[in-house]
Parts: sequence; structure tokens; C-alpha cells
Amino acid sequence: MISESDILDCFQHLVKDVSDDVILVGSGDDAAVVKAQKKDLVHSLDISKVGTHFPEDSPAEDIAYRSVAVALSDLAAMGAYPSFISIGLTANITEISWYKNFTKGIEKILNEYQIKLIGGDVTFGEINICVNVFGYPYDKIITRSGAKINDSIFLTGPLGKGRKGLMDWKTNKKSSYVSTFFNPIAQFINSEKIVKYATSCIDISDGLVKDLGSICKLSGVGADINVDMITITNDIDDICYGDDYELCFTCNKKHDDLAEEQGFIKIGFITDKVGKVEFKKNNKSINFKTDGWDSFE
Repeated sequence: MISESDILDCFQHLVKDVSDDVILVGSGDDAAVVKAQKKDLVHSLDISKVGTHFPEDSPAEDIAYRSVAVALSDLAAMGAYPSFISIGLTANITEISWYKNFTKGIEKILNEYQIKLIGGDVTFGEINICVNVFGYPYDKIITRSGAKINDSIFLTGPLGKGRKGLMDWKTNKKSSYVSTFFNPIAQFINSEKIVKYATSCIDISDGLVKDLGSICKLSGVGADINVDMITITNDIDDICYGDDYELCFTCNKKHDDLAEEQGFIKIGFITDKVGKVEFKKNNKSINFKTDGWDSFE
């Protein structure tokens, strides 16, 4: 019978030598100890659950990678870069090979983003992964509440690639989109580019409709969006589906040229219609079947 200790042993090579001048105590004690610095520490937590956030037959390595990547995306949306993570894993798999493959996915993303795993916990139950991510600001923190009337609205990339990847996976179709679904890219490179001039930002993992609505609600503004300017992968529902880890940000229109030079897509502007996000195609308002992703629906 597999034990908790057996599973924890799979992770030991990832956490045994993480102590340095910032991480004073890593894995092995009841908690990690992190030295406070002058820079603000940015923290977020994300939970991924089997059947909700990834298919039940997903490879363990991909489950691990995806669970960390989607959590890291929240730091990018804040204008912060990652430093270290901790992971809580619940799983009912009884083959040790599954856990070894899971740790391969963790190791892969730790190496790609040059971050450290400082600890975590594991328990028996239906598969879900709780990831705590910690980082520091590139310059200033970008929140959802800073959008101003007449600001421009930009996207860092196209919509619908994650949705396409999941559809291809479910139909056993081999495509690059499958990798996009399981190995999404947290937009740290683009976050660093916009941090000095963006007035607000959010990652659009819950769909542009819902997430831009969050910016407008917290900023006390509205938005006017030209759907014809949005690059979509599948169909119009890409705009509300979610599972895109691109950033949606606002900035003063004097920065439009810079944002466009950096490859970002202008899709609209902020209005004074508080809380109202209007999507237009061919100058006609359109509505969507859903407001966006909700794990409880």
C-alpha cells in the first residue's frame, strides 16, 4: 500500500537545497521561513480540481505543470515576477509512478521560470492541487482598480487557444493547441513591458467578458469593445470562454504607439458608463451566452 511518506519522497530532490539569503528555512519543518525585504512580497493562491480544471485522464506531468502555470499567471497580472511556490496535493492514485510523473511536471516549470519549491502537503482524496505563488513587483503593482475614462484597452495576444487545445485533447486530435492548454505561458515578459505605463491589468483566465467586467467594476468605469479587433481562434464564444492566460490591460492613450510597437492589440477604450461593458461587431452591440467561467456552474 502506498504511503504519504512514499509520495513526499518523490519531491525531496526538488526542495532539499533551496535555503539561501531569502528562504531561510525550506521544506522539512512545519512552515517555511522567508526573510522580509524592502520589496513588497506578492502572493496568490490557485486551486485546480480534476474534472473541473483538467480532464480526468490528463497525464500527471501535465496536471502538475498546468496547475502551477495558471497560479503564476496571477502574479504576471499584478506586474510581479515569481520567486517561490508551495503546493498542496490531494490525490487518490495508488501507483507511485503517477507521483513521480507529477514531480516531473513540477520540476519542468520550476526550471523554466527559475523559481523554487519551498514545501507543501499531500493527503488522500479526489485529485486537486492548491498552489501558493510568491513574487516581487517589477516596478509598481498593477491592480484592477486603476482604469481611467478614455484609457485604451489592450490584449497581449489572441483568445481561444486553450479552448481549442481542450477540444483537440477530448477528440484525440494532435495539435500544438493541446500543449497550449496543458502548458499555458504566464505572461511575465509582457508584464514587465507594460508595468511602467499600464493603469490596470487582469489575466483573462475566466474570459474577457467577465474579467474586463472586473476591471470596470473595481475602477468605477465602463468599456466599449470592438470585437472585430480581437484575434480569436475558434468562434465568437472565445471572448467569454476563458482558459486564456493572456493579459488585458488599460493605459493612457498617449502610450498607444508604444503598446502597439510591443505587439499588443488595442480592442477598445474605457468609458464613463459605470459597470457597463459593451461589445460591438460591425458597430452593432452583441451579447454572449455566458458571462464567463465559473467553477460552480
